[in-house]
Amino acid sequence: MRTPAVTGAARAPSRSRLGLICVVPILLAATVPAFAADDAGALEVTVRYRSTGGADMPGITLTASKAVTGIRAEVERIDGATTVFKVGAMKPGERRNLSVSQEPGRAYYRAVVTYAGQKQPSEVAWSSAVAQPFELDVKGDDVDLLAGHIGMAATGKVKRLQLRLTGEDGATLFDRSLRMDLPSGRPESLDFPPPTARVLKVEIAAYDENDFVKSVEFTPIVVEVPHDEVNFENNKSDILPAEEPKLDRALAGIQDALDKLGKQVRLRLYVGGYTDTVGDKAHNQALSEARAGSLASWLRAHGLKVGVCSQGFGEDVLAVQTPDETPEPKNRRSVFVLAGQSPSMNAFPRGNWKCN
Repeated sequence: MRTPAVTGAARAPSRSRLGLICVVPILLAATVPAFAADDAGALEVTVRYRSTGGADMPGITLTASKAVTGIRAEVERIDGATTVFKVGAMKPGERRNLSVSQEPGRAYYRAVVTYAGQKQPSEVAWSSAVAQPFELDVKGDDVDLLAGHIGMAATGKVKRLQLRLTGEDGATLFDRSLRMDLPSGRPESLDFPPPTARVLKVEIAAYDENDFVKSVEFTPIVVEVPHDEVNFENNKSDILPAEEPKLDRALAGIQDALDKLGKQVRLRLYVGGYTDTVGDKAHNQALSEARAGSLASWLRAHGLKVGVCSQGFGEDVLAVQTPDETPEPKNRRSVFVLAGQSPSMNAFPRGNWKCN
């Protein structure tokens, strides 16, 4: 089946559904030295003053530099109960974490640590924060970077957002903080001056009152790579030797596009396969999947270093609308797209990619 070569590279529509990568809360700092060591230099105490909750709770960490026995620690919450830990003995280099349960928010503590042979107890006081539940969601169908608009929703005690846009050359196009606790209410979008260059990566971070953070990042880059269409034998998906020069040229074009985009984000090649309306629909679907997979495997086997994903769309996405049983060369085609995540575009209505 011979089809015309694709002659143009497509750019992402200004407003489209984008795949998003979400990151769970990041613990910015877990411990801080309360004092370097006690009077005998045998036991170091650090406090864990930032926790994400659940299994991660505040408390103290004991580190022995010598053999120590009879260790006992009392951790008193200033507005609550005292927890007693009878640690006993520790070997040189051993470390013990002593945790107390705390609800989300901030609390204040005092700890007293004693052990055999110690001249005087070791004491430390600190405040501890446990992350409050909060979420950040970017509305993928309400993103218009060309107009400087990102629809989003933040729930929970979010204090501020940080928006950072990175261009294709790695330069920062925009980097600004936005307060979320204003009397006028919480905004439902991020609006900013339209970028003066193409955006390669968008990073949005939400911070609560204790500077715990949740972040979302996405790469709006979607680049269609022009290529000569590969001809297959009827009802087959094997790459014929005579067709390999076309894929050699396609591989060079893909690598050229990757070189221009740089290494700021991890990109993948997405290969979509399509048929016309001649024959059984289920058969066409299976045939398009096999041919897209063959193209992807050939490119990977011949030196393409990025991940490759393939999917067949059969006769579901016709380039030219035709009645059933119509042999239309323009519908027998393949599409090569470089993107940071599963691209959402008319040619790719489904996300069931097979990747390697």
